[in-house]
Amino acid sequence: MKLRIKKLPILLPLLLVAVALIAAAVMARLSWDSAAAHTDLGQKYLNDMDYTGAVTEFLQSLSMDPTDQEARLGLAEAYAASGSAEIVPEILEPLTEAQSPEACRLLIESLRGSDLHRALLVAQELAEHTDSDEDYALRDELLGQVLLEAHTYAVGEDQRLMVDEGAVLSSGSNTFGQLGTGQGLATEAVQDGFQSAQFSGQAARVYCAGRTSYVVDQSGNLWAAGENRWGQLGMDYASADPQSGWFQIVDSGDVAAVAGTVGMLYVLKTDGSLWYAGQGGVMELRQIRDFGEVAAVESGERQTAVLTADGLLYVSDTEDPLRWTRQASGVKLFCFGGSGLVWVTAENQIGFSSSVPQLPDTWVQNGGSTTPDFAVCDIAADSDGLLLLDAAGQLHRVYNGQVAEVDGLTAVNIYSTGGTVVVEQEGGGAMLWTLSAPTPTAAA
Repeated sequence: MKLRIKKLPILLPLLLVAVALIAAAVMARLSWDSAAAHTDLGQKYLNDMDYTGAVTEFLQSLSMDPTDQEARLGLAEAYAASGSAEIVPEILEPLTEAQSPEACRLLIESLRGSDLHRALLVAQELAEHTDSDEDYALRDELLGQVLLEAHTYAVGEDQRLMVDEGAVLSSGSNTFGQLGTGQGLATEAVQDGFQSAQFSGQAARVYCAGRTSYVVDQSGNLWAAGENRWGQLGMDYASADPQSGWFQIVDSGDVAAVAGTVGMLYVLKTDGSLWYAGQGGVMELRQIRDFGEVAAVESGERQTAVLTADGLLYVSDTEDPLRWTRQASGVKLFCFGGSGLVWVTAENQIGFSSSVPQLPDTWVQNGGSTTPDFAVCDIAADSDGLLLLDAAGQLHRVYNGQVAEVDGLTAVNIYSTGGTVVVEQEGGGAMLWTLSAPTPTAAA
């Protein structure tokens, strides 16, 4: 007699599992189809410039399928087009971390008008990742915009320069001809008010280093006046004799910015190359080849700092101005303040090279860095605190552990020079402030 085996109790669980798997697959397919439908509809709204409808559909799609890259890109584009570009970086973060070229390009476009320095860092990383001529051209375009930021006021050892509708004005001492004129030359006389510096061209930016003054004209050529005892005029000679007038150093039309300490000149060109002259041994400009493309150069009393386009921040040795030490990485902007450097990273963290002023407790503390609760787009500093510019042009003063908004103006650029903060305003014009008080005050 054969033994009969009842198969049903064994097959039933297997059938139930199979049914469950099929049902899950069907639901997943239905969910995917539904998410794709919302993405398609969102794209239609986006093409029709119905950004509210596009946002609604893309959000619905991502709630069903968070991995939908097309929906995430569409959502970021819709927010950017509707005037809410500030949330685009957060939306794109999963894609930019994965180095999606399309997401990086969209992020760059959203940052152009609000955080140019961060846009440059993203463009540099993108170009290195894709090795595309198109992306390198985009990087170069952004680098050019960063290099040509306004610099209409400068303070030297005992002179001040200012640009007023293309004319150069100067005040202070003229012992070496640093005012550009013959008035009071080689005497102890001090010119209290601003007067014409007798610069014959149209000025774009001015700088000072010690008792030497520099002007970049609107064609990108470089001129200098004043002390030349160490060859810092870059004219192939050194002289201790005071002389008046402006002398052209560079006539190639490619000067972006100038920095320097006493006896030392640094010239940053629009292609990101850095040049130097002075220090008693070099009488004409020579290129510094320690870096790739340079995005910014700035000098303090005894040191100079260089920021490369890929976010590396270097500082010179106090004794040897051509010896460089890496200070930080991932940096989008920096300034000298107090006794050292202050910088802001692409992640919006503020770092310091020396003593740290008291910062608000409400900001996120992470080791040696601090993250404000708004995106920092420019910075100026002194030993007492910070002045920060956000993406909307709002200024924030940090003093004694407190942060307060500075009302009454919209700024596009801020920088420090000789203990004075220059606030470039929207629509033109500048304000001069000192930061040695809770509320910035007009500089004398």
